[in-house]
Amino acid sequence: MIIDLGCSTGRFSELLAAHSFAPVIGIDPSLDQARRKPAIGNVVYCQGLAEALPFSDGCADLVFMSMVYHHFCDLSVVAKECHRVLRQGGYACIRNGTRESDFSQRHFFPLRALIESNLPSRRDIEAVFAAGGFAPIVHQVVTQVTAPNWPSFVEKSALRADSFLARLSDHDFQRGMAALRDHCDAIYQNGAVTEEIDWFVFTRAA
Repeated sequence: MIIDLGCSTGRFSELLAAHSFAPVIGIDPSLDQARRKPAIGNVVYCQGLAEALPFSDGCADLVFMSMVYHHFCDLSVVAKECHRVLRQGGYACIRNGTRESDFSQRHFFPLRALIESNLPSRRDIEAVFAAGGFAPIVHQVVTQVTAPNWPSFVEKSALRADSFLARLSDHDFQRGMAALRDHCDAIYQNGAVTEEIDWFVFTRAA
């Protein structure tokens, strides 16, 4: 069994199901968006919290987390819950931004304080899962495309849908947008805009 922890819309639940014969369970405190999608054979959704997983001990082969780690309230409890529900030798995979990750917004907007207070460091993640009974297998920094070109990225940023941008003052946001537009005007606009995402794989120790 695969647990997509913090599945949100179910995007990765579907991808995991498409590349595995194992049943996939997406779990999230709110499943409004995921449940609007057509049902897929080996994907089911379950409402619940990462700190109190509604599963029996040793029932899962993989716990997958994408861009949710920094939203959990008690990280040490989450790691222990992952350890509890995984069989020995099972895997916990974390896809998340870290304080060290490079992403375009941090070059134009005053985000340092928000990054430091809201994103974990790479060492933090490793330490939490080591204390929770896991051994590290892989850590990679993956570059992914966030917009096909800079004008698209400017339009996307102007929507202020990003959680960090939404928390800036109007003054800081508008100054950042002006800097971003100036940068867009000064460079080759058709290049893709990318960001770094950290990818961790841990295995459950005895």
